[in-house]
Amino acid sequence: MSVPSAQFGHRPLSRVLPRPLRSLLGHPRVELWVAAVLRSTAVSESARFAVRELSGRRSTHLYRIRRTRLRAEIEHGTPDVHALDQAFYQHAHEPPSSVAAALDGLGRPLRALDLGAHVGMWGLWLNERFRVERIVALEPDPRNVARHRRQIEVNGLGSSWEVIQAAAVTADGPVSFTVGRGTNGQVTDALQDGAASVAGRDAFALLDGLDLLKIDIEGGEWAILADPRAVALQVPVVMLEYHAQAAPSADPAADAKSALERAGYTTESAGETRPGF
Repeated sequence: MSVPSAQFGHRPLSRVLPRPLRSLLGHPRVELWVAAVLRSTAVSESARFAVRELSGRRSTHLYRIRRTRLRAEIEHGTPDVHALDQAFYQHAHEPPSSVAAALDGLGRPLRALDLGAHVGMWGLWLNERFRVERIVALEPDPRNVARHRRQIEVNGLGSSWEVIQAAAVTADGPVSFTVGRGTNGQVTDALQDGAASVAGRDAFALLDGLDLLKIDIEGGEWAILADPRAVALQVPVVMLEYHAQAAPSADPAADAKSALERAGYTTESAGETRPGF
């Protein structure tokens, strides 16, 4: 089974608010206030979270994720807040019921690979949602890696969760990557502004024994899906965020579905948040 989806994408706030309130969102200041208040409900220290978010200043604080034993270190004024929102307010990573049942039905803790791991919110979500034996995360941006390791540290999960500082590609070796872009860094050519040389790891060399593969690598997924080894994937569940950039055609949804079905997967889509994503 696989889930080629945009379920990790940001839903406009107008979709999650009651209809009578939607007209209020036309003003940027109102949307900013509403976003801060709604996102603050993901943590136990909601009032402090909202005040800090609305201050517009960068500051880093530790929060307890509501209704869990987990904590998250969040830097306000950065994509950290969006990632927290996706994982624990929107619940955007929650798989379709059939996929969740398949993972629960394994009857043992999961082994997962997180490609495009950012600061670790997906890994925190996975630890909250399922029993986890092992997570290996790939993230090439050094700042994101440091933040990701902090999430592991504050939750005492170092024995079951590892971050590798590398980009997910189809062969080991250095690649050019746009660092310093939060969740939007991507493998690119060396002439791109902001590009730096980072380590690249062959994603296929990390797949043995996995129960769950998550791919969110800003267009880099197409090279992996086009690799001849992709048709022999044996991972029971794939969670994929696909992107328009570098897609084989003008219909990325169809491209993702076709690539996964060639590998023998049944696909379900969580829906596009914008065309091609």
